[in-house]
This record gives sequence, C-alpha cells and structure tokens, in this order.
Amino acid sequence: MGSSRKAKASGTAKKKDLSPGQCVAIGLAVIAVGIGVVVLGVDSLANKADKFAAGEFAALPVGMVLAFGGALLALPQSFPRMRALIAALMITALALTVTWIAFGPGESSLRSGFSLNSVRGPLQTGHMLGRVLFGIGAALADLLALWAWVRFFVALGGGAVTRGSSR
Repeated sequence: MGSSRKAKASGTAKKKDLSPGQCVAIGLAVIAVGIGVVVLGVDSLANKADKFAAGEFAALPVGMVLAFGGALLALPQSFPRMRALIAALMITALALTVTWIAFGPGESSLRSGFSLNSVRGPLQTGHMLGRVLFGIGAALADLLALWAWVRFFVALGGGAVTRGSSR
C-alpha cells in the first residue's frame, strides 16, 4: 500500500480515468443499445393481443434503464440538475421493471431450483416464493426511486421539496 502512494507521488502511477470524449462515446453507445432494446421490445409486442401480460413488456423499461445509464455516462458532471433528473428516471425505470415482474398481470414464469416447485394448488411455492422475493425487491426499488425523485427536487432548489422547510 505504501508503494502505491510513492508511485502516485512520483507520477509513475497509471491513470485509469476515462477522458470526457471517451465517456461521451461510451455513453452514446450504451444509449444506442438501450434504444435498440426498447425498439425490439416494441416490435415484439406489436403482435401480442394482451401487451401488458406479455413477457416482452419488461424489455421496455430495461432498455430505458440502459439508455438513461448511457446518458448519465455521457453527460458531464457540470450539469448536476440534469444528471439528477436522468438518475431519477433511470431508477424509476428499474423500479418499474421489478414491480411489473412482481405484481404484473399474467402467470409468472419464475422457477425455483428445489423440489417444492412441484406442489400443486393455491400454495405453489415456486411461484409464491418468486412473487414474494420480487415483491420485496419491488418495494425497495420503489423506495429508491422515491428517494431519487426527492433528491432531484432538492437539487432544483425550489421545487416541491426544500431543505429545512417548516410550517
């Protein structure tokens, strides 16, 4: 550990940070992948009768998460409000994905790796366990999205939520 400090002090340490141009290029590539996932999801949903019950519906917010993540990477640090908005949108899309899997319509295709999956009737543990676990994850993701939106409004500095406001 001491030798790495000496290497940094003497200027021989390798710099691992990306340049701003590299960040923008990688961010734009990730945005393109995310938009591609959304387009493929929309295309596969075009032929479905019940679009919200289709498993392909989950591709839409997943693609949005990728696109917003790429936008965060491409956007410079000097735009904190815009970055806070994009982060809130990204976390909301992620929360939407987990919430849709947990509580969405249709039969879940969750499988368990142990023998209780073969239980029939109202207590199908594989499906119930999957829904419960995704439900817990959905609740946590929704709380994280709420926190991100609160942080965004705080970053606005005069929005719906202000620091230290009292009645």
